[in-house]
Order: sequence, then C-alpha cells, then structure tokens
Amino acid sequence: MPKEAFNVGFETANYHRPIQGDASTVFKAREQEIRNNLLRYLGEYRLAVKFDEFYYQQGIDFFGQRYIRAEEDNPIREKFKNAIRQKEAGGLSSKREVAECLGFEKIEQRFLQGDDFLFLWISPPGRKEDGYGDYSFNFLGEVKDRKVRVIPYRNELSMQKHKEIAGMFSNERFETDIDFLAHPIFIEKSEDTNSAEDILISIGEKEAVDTSWRNKLETRLASLIDIFINAVKSNTPESELKRIKRAIENFTIEEKTQISLGEFKPVNFGTKYLVDKYGSYAPPVVGGSCGSSSSKSDTLMDFQSKLNLGNDKYGERTFECPECGKTNVRPKDELLKNCQHCNSSKVAC
Repeated sequence: MPKEAFNVGFETANYHRPIQGDASTVFKAREQEIRNNLLRYLGEYRLAVKFDEFYYQQGIDFFGQRYIRAEEDNPIREKFKNAIRQKEAGGLSSKREVAECLGFEKIEQRFLQGDDFLFLWISPPGRKEDGYGDYSFNFLGEVKDRKVRVIPYRNELSMQKHKEIAGMFSNERFETDIDFLAHPIFIEKSEDTNSAEDILISIGEKEAVDTSWRNKLETRLASLIDIFINAVKSNTPESELKRIKRAIENFTIEEKTQISLGEFKPVNFGTKYLVDKYGSYAPPVVGGSCGSSSSKSDTLMDFQSKLNLGNDKYGERTFECPECGKTNVRPKDELLKNCQHCNSSKVAC
C-alpha cells in the first residue's frame, strides 16, 4: 500500500461525486464507507490487527450488467482502476495496482457464474522504498448465495512459505508478488474445507478469527470520527481534514492498549480540545500492505476495455506471453525484456 494509505482528498471527492438513485440512501452509504475506510486504516496501521472482515454483494446496472459492489451500488472494480490512474498520474509504477485489478476481475468473473466457492488471494509486501511494510495479507474469501465474505489475515510469512501455501491449493507457478496478486486461487468447497476459517486452519494458523477490535475502536473514537465525516460532508479544506486525521491517529496510538482491552478511561475534554491537542503534530510514519483479471479467453482488446488503461507511446500495454500463455501488462511508456511470469525473452518488445 502506498505511504498515503488514507487520503483525505479522496474521501471528499468520493463523497461529493455525482449520485445515482435515491440521494438519502447514497449519502448514507458514503458516510458508512468513510467510517469503514478510516477504521480499517487505523486497524492496520495503528493497531496492527491480525484479522478483519467485510462483505460484498451483487449489483446490477441500468443495462442489466452484473458486478460486485460494497455498501454503495457501484462496481468495486472501479476502485482498482482508479488506483492505477492515481499511481500513473503521479509518475509512479502501477505494476501492483494493475495486478490487483486483474486478480479482482478474475474473482468477479467467477462470482458472476453464480456458484458457491472459496478463494485465497495472497498479497505479499511490495518494496519498502515504495512505503510497504514487512507483512503480508492473505485474503480468505467465501462466496455463498451471491454474497462475498472476505477475511483479511495479516501475517509475516516469507515468500517461500506463501509459495508452499499456494501449492496446497493450486498447480500455478508463483514467483513474485505480482504473480500472487494477479492470480487468486479458487478452492472448491468440500466437507473438510467449507469456509474461510477452514482455509485458515489448513494453512496452519492456530488463532481464531477475532474482529472485536473494530467495535472497541469505533466506540473510543466515535466523536472524532463523526467530526471527520461532518467535515468531509461540508467540504472542509483539506488542511483541516488532515489535522483531524492526525488527531484521530495520535489519539489512537496513545489509547492503543485501552482500545485493545476495551477498558476506557473517561475523557474529560471536548472533541475540539482533542483535535487541537492531537492534531498539532504528525504521527509516526509506518509502512503497510494491502491487497485484481480476466480469463485466458479474453482478448487483448477486452483487457484494454476493462482496465481502461489506454495505449501509451509504444501501443497496447497488455499481451500474452507466447511461451507460458499468461498475460503481461507493461508499465506505462516502458518495454519488457522478459515475461513477468516465466521470464521468457520471447516477449521482448
């Protein structure tokens, strides 16, 4: 995940973008999305929680096209595409973002077939110089009755261990973080493996899934989170939003032990005092990690259309390797000497 993992400017732009459907329902969903984004960010970056949980479901657009959505009725895949555009607009490499987008589209395509299944999507950390931490996320997915339950499992497993885990469920060859991100592993349900928790047990994790931290965190930060959401709704200048965010982060850091235990000492000061006190200095910088594709039958034009990446000065950016048949995605305005999957030089262009 990039260093600016929670971008206050994005939250404002996302909340105030054009709406479709009932305004009251849409804005309520967007408020909840801000709350969820903030809690997940704090859970990963400031509390270092091991487990989280969230849900997706099916959406249908005006033309009858189906897709995966969250609270608001918009395709989740658009967020992955936006992440690519933002990276490239900043002149940064978007290799991981492209791989995530391809991987998510594979999950979405399987989901739209209508059957129940499990999946394991491994997200090893990227380069430290790009702001990534030392830990990975394994996303354990459970699809049932057209709903997707996802458990992000934070761990510090080595790349070799990730390969061994992948080998338990797939014959696919995984070498790099890009390989894992672009190729989620689909697991058929069985008597022994019927839930996300069963996958967790299979890969050797002994600790049970516990997401009670979320309610504890939200309870402790309720007034500060409400102030941030109201500031986003009222189009407050970004400088003030950043100050409120700093206050939320620094207060979370100071209260980390109490939040974990769920034992809160009374706060005898108003929320404005907390923002003034804790928003006056920057919290420590920490790295992080977070964790999208089409089937082989898709053509290059299909990839271009779905990802909306457009051509660069060298032409099309996606193509199949003649050696292994897997799809390569060129970084913008760069050429490849070797296949991103099998290292074959036959892709040289």
